[in-house]
Amino acid sequence: MKMRNRHMAKFASGLLLFTVLAMGSQLAAYGEPRYPVLDSKFPAAEAKLGWLDNERVMFHGYEVGKVGRPSPDDGHPMAETGLFIWDTSQNNITKYWDIDGITPLCLFHDQVWMLLRIKGDEKARLLVSGKLGHEQQIKTMGEGALNGVSCRYYTPKPEWADERRVRRALLEEHGYLDFGPWSNPDRSDAARILFYRKAEKEPITLPLNPNHVLNLFEYVEFENAYLLESRRQTTYAAPVWLFKPDGTVTKIFEPTGKKWERMGWGHYQLTKKGLFLVGGTGKYDQVGTTGGYLLSGDEPKRIVPGFVRNVSVSPNGCKIVFVHALHSQAEADSVKALREGKPGTRTLQMIDLCKGE
Repeated sequence: MKMRNRHMAKFASGLLLFTVLAMGSQLAAYGEPRYPVLDSKFPAAEAKLGWLDNERVMFHGYEVGKVGRPSPDDGHPMAETGLFIWDTSQNNITKYWDIDGITPLCLFHDQVWMLLRIKGDEKARLLVSGKLGHEQQIKTMGEGALNGVSCRYYTPKPEWADERRVRRALLEEHGYLDFGPWSNPDRSDAARILFYRKAEKEPITLPLNPNHVLNLFEYVEFENAYLLESRRQTTYAAPVWLFKPDGTVTKIFEPTGKKWERMGWGHYQLTKKGLFLVGGTGKYDQVGTTGGYLLSGDEPKRIVPGFVRNVSVSPNGCKIVFVHALHSQAEADSVKALREGKPGTRTLQMIDLCKGE
């Protein structure tokens, strides 16, 4: 089995990044708030990314000149070629690991977990996990379980990995949530999510119905809490709750009846400056109302126009990082540019909300 080598050398001497007020011309036209945008100018994929600390971001990216070339593994055209680390304070990018296409990735602080394909073996995967710079590499057939919050991998599987029930791990010191059985779930209004605290056998019953709440959620480190979103059948805005390790549940977002409720929304992230929403509509080659919005009081205000993908919030709650393109035409042009050996305009960008207006 051939292991892939880790790379922490600088990717290219000419890839120094600089801060640009990318929204100057766009936002001036809309009369919207201005926030400085740091554009990495590096071609990024619409795939998992996340913060290692309050300055460094790991993301899936493309190496200009390699996209479209035959893969050394089986000859298919290469797409995403590496996991990269963007140091936003030093304005540079280093290559962390060689990849061939998007890989399952989990990040928490400097804890990394990922699965890589193994040449010539369709069933097994190369599991890489551990502290950044001290990762272990093992061949796996999927016999363990991943805590998607702390990014720790367990073999054998722990209690919360019971395949008969929909259970989701919290940080190890907090326990896990139980959304009920996979088969024959309770669809009644009386159904409730159960919170199992660490080392406690009896759960706390939360005032939330598992039929109305997504069983996938994010840990909000600066609040030491978890952001729970509503299940939605449409793109209308829906309630959001903050769940804390003491069992407290607080509704922090109730958009029902607002004039912008049906504008079209995706997932939400909580920042120190409020809830960050992505939504809006636009034509193939026009921005329209698409963008990233910051909820200010009862009104979301757009702070970056265009497509805002794969948003992640820094542990301190101040910074949001995202993959950005103005519209579908810009994304298509970026794909074409990569195949022609050019970087394109779909790049990784960052806003520091604690330094904006």
